[in-house]
Amino acid sequence: MAFRRVPSNAASNAASGALASPWRLLCGLAVVIAVLCQAVPGHARRAEAVWGEGQVSKTRAQAQGEAFANAVTDEALDILRAPLSEARRAALREYLSSVTGEVVRGYSELGMTPVQGGTRLAVDVDVNRDMLKERLRQVGAYYTAEEPVAMVLQLSGASPEVAERVSRLQLLYGVEQRAGASVRVALRPQNPQSKGWYGTLDAPEGSTSADGASVDDVWRGLWAWYFSHRQVAGAAAGQQAVLRVSGWLTADSVESFDRALHDWDRALQSAQLQDVTMRPGGLVATWKLVLVNRVELDRRLDEYLAPRKLTREVLP
Repeated sequence: MAFRRVPSNAASNAASGALASPWRLLCGLAVVIAVLCQAVPGHARRAEAVWGEGQVSKTRAQAQGEAFANAVTDEALDILRAPLSEARRAALREYLSSVTGEVVRGYSELGMTPVQGGTRLAVDVDVNRDMLKERLRQVGAYYTAEEPVAMVLQLSGASPEVAERVSRLQLLYGVEQRAGASVRVALRPQNPQSKGWYGTLDAPEGSTSADGASVDDVWRGLWAWYFSHRQVAGAAAGQQAVLRVSGWLTADSVESFDRALHDWDRALQSAQLQDVTMRPGGLVATWKLVLVNRVELDRRLDEYLAPRKLTREVLP
């Protein structure tokens, strides 16, 4: 058998190619990690709306907006996972209809079907779940779905229309009036002509004030402060953790688990993939967590990881 000598430059190229393979793998993994760490979770939610002369939506464009609101509301209810009264659902949907432009990333039409009294439009709506959670936090619904916040309210100089609006805001935010509550809110017009509003909020977490052109503006400012401080206090009270999971065979499996973490709303407030490293036993992925319920997190982790023979540790 004859042997052919490989020229020195070819041998060098072959050797460098062999050496480059692991580096190509590492570089490819680095790209995947970067994509995973920066990815924004989204969910495709199917929704429908009917448009026609006898319908709430008179045009196709209005039906599309109605379908978006339906999809975002359904996604919000899935996040909250708590029974809401019909009145509060309606208030929540009214609010979410105003922020669909922020939380809807895209959509695809599935078709139109003639129905009695109009045409049914079906769409798949891509909802930015993390952005939606943030909006639910800002209006308190994320924190008050199961237990409302009690407050003492002093509303001065309000017309019947303004008083009704404040009642609607209480319903949306999940706050209710209760004698002796530790949270005290005062709202009043800024001047006798009722041009502009001013308000204060006093709570164990501290005090704040806000002014604005409408009572809605003032209410938003006061309660955004309250819930942001409540969120920070929860995170500072030992609710942060690091999750490390070992034994992944592919980057795709890490990505699938990352998506699952963002659905565990009763266990986690947030989950951010920090890094993925290669080890002899497979990939090791690390997440930074803000916890809601540690017991629920452990249960979810056991259900997901044990069948896949993955090991995990949760570090403070």
